[in-house]
Amino acid sequence: MGIVTNIGSSLPGVRQAAPAGVLALGLWLGLLAAAAQPAAPTRQSPAPLYPVQIEHDFADPEATFREVVALVREQYYSDTVDEKSIWWAATKGLLRQISPEEHPDLATIWLPEQYESVSDVLQGLRESIGIKSSFNPADGSLTVTEVTAGGPSEGVLQPLDRILRVQGKELKGLSVAAVSALLEGEPDTPVALKVVRDVTVLDLTVKREKFHLQNVLTALYPGQVGYLAVRSFSQGVAERCKEDLTRFQADQVTRLILDLRGNGGGVLQEGLKVAELFVAKGQLMMRVVAHGNKISNYVSSNETPLVFQMAILVDGQTASAGEIVAAALHDDCSATLVGSPTYGKASMERIFTLKNGCRVKFSTGALYSPKGRSWHKKGLTPQIQADLDPKQLERTRALSVELRLLNDPPLRAAHYWLAAKAAPAPSSGPDTRRDAPTVE
Repeated sequence: MGIVTNIGSSLPGVRQAAPAGVLALGLWLGLLAAAAQPAAPTRQSPAPLYPVQIEHDFADPEATFREVVALVREQYYSDTVDEKSIWWAATKGLLRQISPEEHPDLATIWLPEQYESVSDVLQGLRESIGIKSSFNPADGSLTVTEVTAGGPSEGVLQPLDRILRVQGKELKGLSVAAVSALLEGEPDTPVALKVVRDVTVLDLTVKREKFHLQNVLTALYPGQVGYLAVRSFSQGVAERCKEDLTRFQADQVTRLILDLRGNGGGVLQEGLKVAELFVAKGQLMMRVVAHGNKISNYVSSNETPLVFQMAILVDGQTASAGEIVAAALHDDCSATLVGSPTYGKASMERIFTLKNGCRVKFSTGALYSPKGRSWHKKGLTPQIQADLDPKQLERTRALSVELRLLNDPPLRAAHYWLAAKAAPAPSSGPDTRRDAPTVE
């Protein structure tokens, strides 16, 4: 069995199209139904996103592997190398070999108990005290950089709080892993913190909880410019975006800033659903080249797309499903990209459940924009360049609208660009174009 995500995955219930087939994405059906119309043929097979073949000669590879295993069994200095160790190492080595150099763990394997945390991420769940922080081992302080909205620390801790003790234990001299271990624990158990806020010393208690991350944030900026931030494409995000965008539309908001900064992906299907909210029926949103050079084209089935003048905020941490959405809306809806170049991950991973309960993940497809462009490694280049350090971005999220515009240059640039734009003309109806560009 397999699922499609951006930390690895194919979509539940998804049927693969025939080579060069067209897939119509049902807006809320959770399925992709194959349509019969073929895509335009490619001029040539697209180049691999990253090499996995060795360049040197390696005679009798299978026999050589077995010979090495036999030698290790017979000659290794310790008897601790058992059969499980050998085959685990061989499996990890195979997956490492088919991962790109810049991301060696892109293909990986999880034990059943390890996969639980991965599943939580896909569902938008987190188990913690709900903060992001930076640790200074020199003075033993943990500085809160962000309090997660909806988490157990909301209303208790604040950004810039300095945590000096956890459960009565000083942090000076500890490693980051040791500090993390102090904060982690069983759900619904308390954590005692000694906190310095400005010049006040506070004794606070926060409970560890499993909670839903608020991955969709909205605001209204001057000039009737809507703001929608999607921090991760966890399950249910598309439905939440639809609700918020429909409210914007009801309030006569015609300009939209879609903030995908820091969005490293998530569930691919959710990303496609978000893109489909804006893309008219029949328009291509993404092309996937899979094993055997099979090409699948994902097209919208939305007969009533939402119409906005759009600026999309991206940065170096916008990856995978975040890049898919940005590329689709740029190509299909003339959205303007604002910020800094994206991460550059244009591959689709799939998670398979093995017979022993483990999960394995590796790339099963190369992704291309509606216009046939790959952004792998190079990323998507914004039309309006503006930079903001990711740590500074986190600090600005809690600011008021006015202060955020002052302290967030990419956001300010996107707002300025949209505020100067005329309101979009009413939609003339869905675009029924189905011809697909070639993959380059």
